[in-house]
Amino acid sequence: MRIFFKYTVVLLAVMVAVGCGSSKDAGKRSGNGVKKYERKAIVETTDERLKSEAMMIDAKMRMEMGDNEGSKALLRELLRREPECHAAEYEMSRLMVTQGMTDSAIVYARRAANGEVKNVWYQLHLASLYQSTRRSEELVKVWERIVANNPNVIEYYYELSNAYLMNNDGKGAIGTLNRVEKMVGVTQPVSLQKAKIWSHLKREDKALQEMEALAKAMPQDGQLSGMLADTYMQSGQYAKAKECYDRLLANNPDDEYIHISLAEYYKATGQPRKAYEELKKGMAQKGLSTANKLQVLTNFYTSEEFYGIHSQYAFDLLETAMREADDSTSYAAFYGDVLMRQRKYGEAAHQFEIALKADSSKYEIWEALMVSELSGEVDTAKLASHARRASKLFPFHPLPYYMQAIVEHDNGRYEKAIELASQCEKMGFEKGYLEVETYSLLASCYSQMNDGKCEDYYKKILALKPDDIQTLNSYAYRLAVTEKDLDKAEEMSRRTLKAEPENPYFLDTYGWILHKMGKDKEALKYIEKAMQRDEESDEVKEHLKEIKMKINN
Repeated sequence: MRIFFKYTVVLLAVMVAVGCGSSKDAGKRSGNGVKKYERKAIVETTDERLKSEAMMIDAKMRMEMGDNEGSKALLRELLRREPECHAAEYEMSRLMVTQGMTDSAIVYARRAANGEVKNVWYQLHLASLYQSTRRSEELVKVWERIVANNPNVIEYYYELSNAYLMNNDGKGAIGTLNRVEKMVGVTQPVSLQKAKIWSHLKREDKALQEMEALAKAMPQDGQLSGMLADTYMQSGQYAKAKECYDRLLANNPDDEYIHISLAEYYKATGQPRKAYEELKKGMAQKGLSTANKLQVLTNFYTSEEFYGIHSQYAFDLLETAMREADDSTSYAAFYGDVLMRQRKYGEAAHQFEIALKADSSKYEIWEALMVSELSGEVDTAKLASHARRASKLFPFHPLPYYMQAIVEHDNGRYEKAIELASQCEKMGFEKGYLEVETYSLLASCYSQMNDGKCEDYYKKILALKPDDIQTLNSYAYRLAVTEKDLDKAEEMSRRTLKAEPENPYFLDTYGWILHKMGKDKEALKYIEKAMQRDEESDEVKEHLKEIKMKINN
């Protein structure tokens, strides 16, 4: 987990004055740290040494020119001549990395680093290989060595802390950062990292102490006070969190994020009304775009809260955001969905139309538009137009055909409605989607045409939904009209009355079946009851008239 200054080391090509010799300090330091000049010892240069240096230079030149195989061959020959040539081992490791031979690269890098423990470039190279291969234990040891040899380089301590974290040693990571604080004092990066590590170790008390110390050291930093307040919130110390938020709000009354944080506080302490009021204040600030407002809103309320117990607050905040939307088209589909859930179908359809004008390639928005139009005050011409266009754009989706079939049915064009509904039937019904609805539509069309095929579809519906009372009623009435299977019709009709004993349509059907069975006096009771509940029905009036005439005759 690399959170702080990611220390990027550029592994420079090491051009050693003496290719395979160990680098030595050319001078000594006096007591005050100033390096004094000291004459170097004269080193005799032999032909063999010059040849090794030439091989190293040649190998590096070949590597730079892209001749990796040639470079590798020279480095291997050099290592045969001088097995302790650490510069050659280092260069061979770098070459292996470029060829994806990580394990071999580690072997050579380890030899070079162990051969010259104070050469920081060799150590950093080995650390990068351990880092990339997730060898955490070895990585810790290398960074401990680097820090020991370079105790004044702060960045190395951060890398050592990260190595401890990779090795799941939180205490080691904290201890390393404590060493940094002794060197430079309390700083924001170190304190924040320590707080995160303590939280990872489930020591929220320690994490809170780090944040308190940091806020105390930098009282002028409002961001730190906000972070401290958030930490109090996470640890359940709501009163202290509220104190921090109030201080921040006094200094920055128009800061939208402070209002949002206060809303979180009120929500956590069971005050939904105040939470809503603070959230509304935050979302009223000009610093938030519509996208930000919607993100805040959807993060603040869960789906159950948004559409359920806090919907009155959530919907009001959404409508406020949409009234001031900087780009209403981008959020129209989401807004339309919320309006649908409020059963504001006309407004929802309008939002879906806005969304589709910008991008007509999303089928789910077409579907939402058609459902909204069918659920509200239906403009059949508009619904049919949208359904036709959707069926052309998405010919393998059944709903557009079904919607067109509904319009044709309602306009009395039953044959056309059957043609369109049959298209749905041919497509099949994935997981039962639209199956019952399509069968019901087809049954109604055939019934209106007095075609016996309606009975086939009644049977299909009841096979799927045996207790569908509307289908039971329609099927029973069809049998009464055709005067067949009257016992079956009477049984189905009785079931509908058991479910809804005051329904005038079910009462009329049952009375008419009894009439067809020759039980006119009993039938009269049901027809008269139906008449009382629907005095305007011409069909019930006709039934009542016919039954009375038969009884009187």
